[in-house]
Amino acid sequence: MNDMIFHTEGDWDSTTLSNNGAEVLAAQLFVELRAGRDDFGNPMDGGIFEGADLAALVRPQSDPEFPIDVLPGRLTLQVPGHTVVLENYHPLVELDQTRVWHNGEEVTERVVDLYVDINALDDVAQAFLTVYKPRWIRRDEVITFTLLG
Repeated sequence: MNDMIFHTEGDWDSTTLSNNGAEVLAAQLFVELRAGRDDFGNPMDGGIFEGADLAALVRPQSDPEFPIDVLPGRLTLQVPGHTVVLENYHPLVELDQTRVWHNGEEVTERVVDLYVDINALDDVAQAFLTVYKPRWIRRDEVITFTLLG
């Protein structure tokens, strides 16, 4: 099982990726989770349990043409002001077994998007998390947290 930790203070010199305690020399870390949408693609409550698409991979510097799957396992993203955890230990990475946390709060049932593209080769570093926030009296909200960008 993978236990990956991506850590940055916001610049390339402070950026590290490790797996099970060992440094990973990666050309790219890519994660795209799309969930919690109705039939028209609009965000809705329910997160992963309303259906999802997920890609999570690392392209090693030594051979970027052959990516390595991040899951099954756990990926922790530590960026200034935010910690996001994506976890799925199921051997076949069944989507309903995926869990997502933001700053210690589980957002699995409210996640809409998690997008991470840390690409050293193309000098790209962008990441965001979008969650659906249902309200009882007021209008529901969709909140996007810019993690890197």
